[in-house]
Amino acid sequence: MSYSCHEKSYFIKIVKNFSISVVTFLTMLDNSNIISNMKLSSRKEDYLETIYRLASKIDAVGISDIARERGVTLPTVKSAMTKLKKDGYINQRHYGKVLLTDLGRAKAEEVYKAHKTIRAFLHKILELPEEIAEKEACKMEHGLSVQTLDRLRDYVNKVLELKGR
Repeated sequence: MSYSCHEKSYFIKIVKNFSISVVTFLTMLDNSNIISNMKLSSRKEDYLETIYRLASKIDAVGISDIARERGVTLPTVKSAMTKLKKDGYINQRHYGKVLLTDLGRAKAEEVYKAHKTIRAFLHKILELPEEIAEKEACKMEHGLSVQTLDRLRDYVNKVLELKGR
């Protein structure tokens, strides 16, 4: 099983606190359901990415901002935020602005980087129209492993460097 950089750093902190080896800890995790339970649904990842993108444009991200951006109703967003808060990915006071936690920001950055890499591959390498590349990247960003994304990112960078873009 492969782990993201954030997961690895989190695991190392746990290992140091409990004085067990990293190998022992990762073996224990692989033999349990903990990691599979930590995996987010693509919908939750999309919400984190939306919050991340909005936060780069506006100071305080509200429920209505998220609903408008995603084209969904306020109750739908409230339900998603409740789940993300319970899972430790966001902080939000009752009817307050939404803030990503460190865990939420790390996951959102991971999803956004995957999205940008795939979009660049589809648009700049395969020369698909921007709109199609954007829609397809949204679908694909959730299904690729970290290893595949790293290799795709390297490939895109090399090809773009050769093209002079």
